[in-house]
Amino acid sequence: MEASNSCCKKISIVAIINPNSGPNNAPPNIDYQQGIKDLRQAGIKIVGYVPSNYSKRDIQSVKTDIDLYTKYFKVDGIFIDEAASSTEKVSYYQQLYKYIKSKSIAYKVIINPGVNLEENYIRQGVADTIITFENYQKNWNSYTPAKYQKNYPSQKFAALVHTTANRKLMKSTLDRAIKHNLGYIYITNDSTNTPNKNPWDTLPEYWQAEVNYIQQLNSGK
Repeated sequence: MEASNSCCKKISIVAIINPNSGPNNAPPNIDYQQGIKDLRQAGIKIVGYVPSNYSKRDIQSVKTDIDLYTKYFKVDGIFIDEAASSTEKVSYYQQLYKYIKSKSIAYKVIINPGVNLEENYIRQGVADTIITFENYQKNWNSYTPAKYQKNYPSQKFAALVHTTANRKLMKSTLDRAIKHNLGYIYITNDSTNTPNKNPWDTLPEYWQAEVNYIQQLNSGK
């Protein structure tokens, strides 16, 4: 979700769809078709999940996943996960960025290293939004953004914070995210302490409260 200091700005929600660590080598099944339809009717933007294995994955395989999403899933962009963070890997993600934008300049490109990146990733154009924090709530207070981050639009940066136990922590996390110039954030009480160890597969118990608080922050109230 997008949070900002702009007055009277509506909440922008971006949903990451992930059939099976990517598009599952096929067009969406009936369930996914209905899910995508429901998201669109709710005005939610959709991006397709693609793993990159920290640039170790063959780039043509990544492009094949991108092709499937853009051809069959009617996405608004691509979410490239497991992004590398070292400077020598910039060209790999730059190639993917250009490839996605060649299909439609309107596609949103998100990459997820989950940590701060070298500024070259920003300067050389690898993404519209970079996730600079993906971790447990207990590590959130020790997060420090890169010094250059304050010099760019907040929409360039995002955070994913899991195992956030309650509303009070959720709100303080949002407050700190805005302070650190993070334009997008998702906070959940879901955690790795579940049978599938996936903290991203259910909405937080305080989802509506999170939406309401972001709306409050965006309206300046």
